[in-house]
Order: sequence, then structure tokens, then C-alpha cells
Amino acid sequence: MDDSIIAAGLAGLGAAFFASVALVSSKHIHGKHTLDSDKGVQKFHTEPTPRIGGIAIAAGFIVAWFLLAGEARQIWGLIGLAGIPALAFGLAEDITKRVQVRLRLLATIFSGLMFAGLSGYSITSVDIPGLDYLLGFPVIAFAFTAFAVGGVANSINLIDGFHGLASGTLMVILLAFAVVGLRVGDPVLTGLSVTMLFVVSGFFLVNFPHGKLFLGDAGAYFAGYVVAVLAVMLPARNPEVSPWVSLLILGYPVTETLVSIFRRLAKGGHSPGDPDSDHLHHVVHRGWARKLAAGLHSSEAANAMTGVLIWALPVLSLLAVASSNLRTGQSLLLLALNVGVYLLVYRAADRAAKRAG
Repeated sequence: MDDSIIAAGLAGLGAAFFASVALVSSKHIHGKHTLDSDKGVQKFHTEPTPRIGGIAIAAGFIVAWFLLAGEARQIWGLIGLAGIPALAFGLAEDITKRVQVRLRLLATIFSGLMFAGLSGYSITSVDIPGLDYLLGFPVIAFAFTAFAVGGVANSINLIDGFHGLASGTLMVILLAFAVVGLRVGDPVLTGLSVTMLFVVSGFFLVNFPHGKLFLGDAGAYFAGYVVAVLAVMLPARNPEVSPWVSLLILGYPVTETLVSIFRRLAKGGHSPGDPDSDHLHHVVHRGWARKLAAGLHSSEAANAMTGVLIWALPVLSLLAVASSNLRTGQSLLLLALNVGVYLLVYRAADRAAKRAG
């Protein structure tokens, strides 16, 4: 791997870590605007906590750009430039608590559209007859790419509920993209994935296990946007890789999003965007994590344990892409297996949660 990748990754990690520490240390100054309340249906932390981890992610991202070289630096810069709307609207919500979900999602979709336009990378094939014909038209391909990027970014925001859950999942996802990049001989994609993995790690060191700083909407949307564009780039740069490999890597957060939408619609009178406390991480926390952490006499331990338990799902996707042939048939089979495992885990955790009362 190019030395500039290692240097950029380590610098990005350091910048994200020290920015995270600085944000936590100065919360008495900015806390009036940036603390996340411990009240609400989706809240499981026990004290108000800064939710502007997106600033630390952005700091690490910018510092890494200065040390990257060649094509990797050029693409990294395009990713960052196009990601500004996702970051900005997320940060506005983190500070004001008044930016509607629809606006944040539209901003992230626009970031996806900007990336496709600036880089030329888009989803032009999904190995589905008819749809592939439509994706042959650049306008449709760009629009499809933008909505896909927005959806993936939103899925990362959706799983951001417990210490280390979202950031840990992002790290496993980025490692999976790096592994596939190595397998197909794409050093640029590998380098970008590794660099972002280092950046997220810098935040993770402060977020897990004690939850001193949260990703917030800015961090979740921006980091989610980055993994989404890597998912677009992988098959676009390497035609031998099925586009379903990218979805397999993103299997856990995407499945969580789709199941959540169906669950809310099934309740009747509920919008797909309404918050609830029935996500997988919630039932795992109620059903298993609290029991496993009971001996530690700490609600914070149960919070962190939830993330540890659920990391098994993205790790399953990582193992799948590390050993599969990266073609459509096998990728679809493995994706179906991952979805089946998710549903089995959800059902078992939900039963355990109901027994626990």
C-alpha cells in the first residue's frame, strides 16, 4: 500500500481523535447548543452528551486530504466537496434541532448527485434486465445513484443509537471495501477505504465504550455518504465485481432501514420517518445486553454491549465478501442469508426482551 495512504490515515485518525477530545473538553462552552438530551423514545444514554462528532470526522477527513497523493487525493477531494451539503445540513440539525428529516435526506441525495456529476461514477448496472436498460441513460443513472447514496447515508443515521454501534459498523464496512479492493487489485479504492477507516477510528476511541461524544446527524450522514460513494465506485471501477457485492457489504444498515419502514407502515398511521424504540439495537439492548452487563452494575456497560453484539452482523458481511467469488449469484445468496440471520436475531432478541419485561 502507498506510504501516503498510511500517513494520511494516521494523520486523519489523530486529527479526528484530538478534535473529539477537544469537543468533549469544551462542552461547557458549546453545550447549550450541542448537547443531546437524555430524554426521548430513542434515548438510552444517562446524561446529556455532545452530538457534534461530525466536526471531528470532518477534521480528520480534511487533514487526511493534505497527505494523500495522486488519484486517491483527487477523488478524496471530490468526495469531500460533494459531501458538504450532507455534512452542513446534519450539523445544522445537531445545533438547532430544527432541520426536518426530509431536508437532511434531500441534502444527502444532493451530495450523491454532486458526487456522480463531479466524478463520473454512477450506478449503471444492477444485473436486472429492464432496469439495466434504463440505467444506460446517464440522467436516470445519476438520479438512481443520488437516491441510493441518500438511502445508505440515512441507514447509518438510523443505526446510530448506542455507543460504538454506528462507528463500529462503519469501520467493519470500510474494512470490507478495503478487502474487496485488495482482492480485485484496486489500490485507490483500497486506499480510500483504509483512510476513512482510520478517520472513523479516531472518533471511535472517544465514542466507545463510554459515549463521551456522539456522531450526531452530521457525522452519521457524512460518514454514511462516504461509504455509499465507495459502494458506487467499487463496481464502477471494477466491472468484474457485481453491484450486489456493495449491497452485501452494506447489508446490516440497509436491512435495518427496510425492516423499520415496513414495521412502521404495518402499524398504520405511522410515517416511515417516525422515531420508535423497536429497532434491532433496541430489542437487543432490552433482551440481551442488559442481562449480560448486569454483573457490571452499569447502564453504560449495557449500552456499549449492544454495539458489540450487533457488530456480528456487519462482520458476517465482511466474511462473506472476503471468501465469495464477487459475482451476482453468490452475492445474492449471501445477502439473502444475511437478511435471514438479521430476522432470526431480531425475533430471538424480541422474545428475550418480552420475557425480561
